[in-house]
Parts: sequence; structure tokens; C-alpha cells
Amino acid sequence: MCKRLALIVSALGGITSLGAQAEIPLTFHVSGQAVYTKVKAAGENFSPSLFQFKGGMEFTDGILDGIGLQGLVAVPMSDAEENGLTLEIKQQSAAYITLTNPETGPDDLKVSILLGYASTEIETQLPSLGDSGSNKDTFSDFSYGVSLQDPIIEGKPFYWTLDYIRYYKDDNLSVDGLSLGVTYAF
Repeated sequence: MCKRLALIVSALGGITSLGAQAEIPLTFHVSGQAVYTKVKAAGENFSPSLFQFKGGMEFTDGILDGIGLQGLVAVPMSDAEENGLTLEIKQQSAAYITLTNPETGPDDLKVSILLGYASTEIETQLPSLGDSGSNKDTFSDFSYGVSLQDPIIEGKPFYWTLDYIRYYKDDNLSVDGLSLGVTYAF
């Protein structure tokens, strides 16, 4: 997880320094969010919770106006159990291109589309099987979602943020998240 976080932070830092050197108008934001997840696997639904850290930047002028980059890292807050099987998301990371209406003002509801790549490490345990009942695997693929931001106090850079993201989907497994938190923009 540290390697992924370092990679995301390095990429955002590199883009930031390029933007500063070229005097490209950018906005930045950081966020902390509680995430309710729904993992559907083997006919069961699990809902472990996560805490998600998000950081991003967005172009605010020119041909790239409304386009941004966002990275996130999530850590577990709780696991979930169904029929004796315990499921925990050990870590989650993602990188997205964000698409936002360039006409959105700072005091307007901001709607962004997220398109990118996510990686989720899931650990399952079936205590009745002892040590052989434990399994850990990482699921990575195309990821997408939508993010809503609304000002908490008009004229201040703090926003309520509500995100829905599909982190992973195949025939046997889906991982979705609904998160609520606070964003600081600068």
C-alpha cells in the first residue's frame, strides 16, 4: 500500500510542479471519507467499511478546463461476516481522470465523472477450516464512478463530498463503494 500511495503522490506532485512551471491554472483538493462498501461474491453480500484518503487536481482554464486527476487510498475500518465467512478489504487504491462541467462555480453543486483504474486487496477467512480457510487476493481493473461536492459554508473551501464508485466487476465478484466525507479545496 505504501508503494501505491507513494506512486499516486509522486504522480500528483510531478503534475503539480509542471503546472506551476508552465503557470497552468490548477485547483487542488484533499478529502477524507468514510466508505460503505458492498462486495458481492459467491452469492453472498458483504459490507466492510473503509476510510478513504483522496487527493486531486483539476485544470481551471483553457482547453483542459474541467479535466483533472485524482488518486485515492483506503484503509479498513471493519470487516464483514456472512454464514461464518469473514471478508476484509485490506487495502484499496485507485487513480482516476475526472471530468467536470467547466461552468460549475465554487458555490455550485459540482458533479464529476471518474474514469480510471482501481486495485482492491481482499482477505477472506473461514475459521472452521483453520489456517487453510484463509485466502488473500488482489482484484484490479477499470473503475468508474460519480462524485458530488457541495459547499458546507458558502464562500469557504470546505465541501461535503458524496461518491459512488464501482471498483471492480467480473462474473463472480463485484466491489462497489458509497462514501461520504469532507473535502478541502485550495
